[in-house]
Amino acid sequence: MKTRKATKKDLEAILELSDLMMKFHTSLDPYYDIYTKYEDSREYYKAQLDKKDTLYVVTENENKEIVAFASAYIISMPKTRAPKIGVLVTNFVKKAYRNKGVGTEQFNYRMNWFKKHGVKYVEMNVDARNKNVLALWKKFGFKNYQVKLKMDL
Repeated sequence: MKTRKATKKDLEAILELSDLMMKFHTSLDPYYDIYTKYEDSREYYKAQLDKKDTLYVVTENENKEIVAFASAYIISMPKTRAPKIGVLVTNFVKKAYRNKGVGTEQFNYRMNWFKKHGVKYVEMNVDARNKNVLALWKKFGFKNYQVKLKMDL
């Protein structure tokens, strides 16, 4: 397995994995279906790949097939105690490649990127019902610090 920075050549694979990720999340809660309606997701991901404060990584198997992707970005908050905050956004691994160190490899890649850019604090959102990934993040040292609530209107 090899994890590397994603390029625009990886766009189709990222779109495919993103679709699988959204189907998984929708199985946890139909609320996530609101995110699958974007007709311009191709343009969204293309633009994200160009941003200097955003990182997308992909992991390839031995056949160079992309089996996972993850993303992160940096928030700049000058003149605060945390002038740069790293945010882990997406992390998706195809089912056949889970529990094989891919998530750890992608995590380490993003943490190194954060360190290289002077980030001292990292945060993320995780669906509380996604027990496996929640355990993974806690294994890496993340702790609960907020509760995110939602409601339908």
